[in-house]
Order: sequence, then structure tokens, then C-alpha cells
Amino acid sequence: MSILIHQERPLSVSTTSGSWIGNTVSLRGILKQVLIKSATESTMYDISLTNGQNDVVYRRTDVTGTLNEEIDLPITGVYTIGIVNATRDEVFTILLIIREA
Repeated sequence: MSILIHQERPLSVSTTSGSWIGNTVSLRGILKQVLIKSATESTMYDISLTNGQNDVVYRRTDVTGTLNEEIDLPITGVYTIGIVNATRDEVFTILLIIREA
């Protein structure tokens, strides 16, 4: 059995007034890892992944610096990534690792 791993290209975004919501992407498979890194390790923020029906399927709050979480979340369809409540406006790097179904 072979497993294909799809790495969504790293995305660099900048928050304005403490938030950034965007990069609607079409995904299919099993979300295996979420990596979000702020430019400053002391920056706090909330992260969410919302599906096409506006249901939040993944949320983490009060993250400080880097979030590096391994999960097994089945996903299919269009999703929007959101970073909100950031304590400072700066660049964030977002990386999603997906095992293709």
C-alpha cells in the first residue's frame, strides 16, 4: 500500500489589526499536520479552518509562537484559513500536510 502525502505549499501572510482571513483552498484527504509559525515567538493568536458551509472544523485558541500539531482530520471540499486575535501584526507561515485519499 502506498500513501501519497501532499504538502500544501507554505503560505506567508501578514495580519492587519490582529487578523487575517483568506486563502480559500480546495482540499481532499486526511489532514495530518498543521504548522503555523508567527515571526515572533511571543505572539499569541487563534487559528481556525472553516469548511464551505461555514462550519469551523479545526480551531486552536491562545497559541503562542509556533503551532505544530499532528492530527487525523478527514477533509474534502473548500476551506478557509483564519488567524485572528493576534497580539501583533506580523508575518505568519502556514503549512498543511495532507495524506491524499
